[in-house]
Amino acid sequence: MNLPAIATNTQSPGGDVGLPLRLAQRAFAALLEARRGPAAAFRLAQLRSAARRTLSALSADDHTQLQRWLGLQLASGKAQAADAVRLFARIDAMLAAQVGAALTRTREELSVHAAGAAA
Repeated sequence: MNLPAIATNTQSPGGDVGLPLRLAQRAFAALLEARRGPAAAFRLAQLRSAARRTLSALSADDHTQLQRWLGLQLASGKAQAADAVRLFARIDAMLAAQVGAALTRTREELSVHAAGAAA
């Protein structure tokens, strides 16, 4: 029997997430949202700066969770993922590469789950 993804998750839904990770998620979410709208260049620069600061405060584990979260955001959205990855490269090149890899893995996982659900 197939279990929902939430049932296979060994982490608690939000209890283990620390403040630095939440701040980083908030900063990157604001950056992704502003990218879609008519934000001025100065505002985007401010958001990139905030994202860069929160990224530098993350532990290695939180950094990995942020990569996974960003991959899920890009895989589940209708936004152009390539544009977002280029935007992340302006913040941190390693993050952009890792999010790109996480995005590929996430899309593969989603297609496997979709194929399993259709069968």
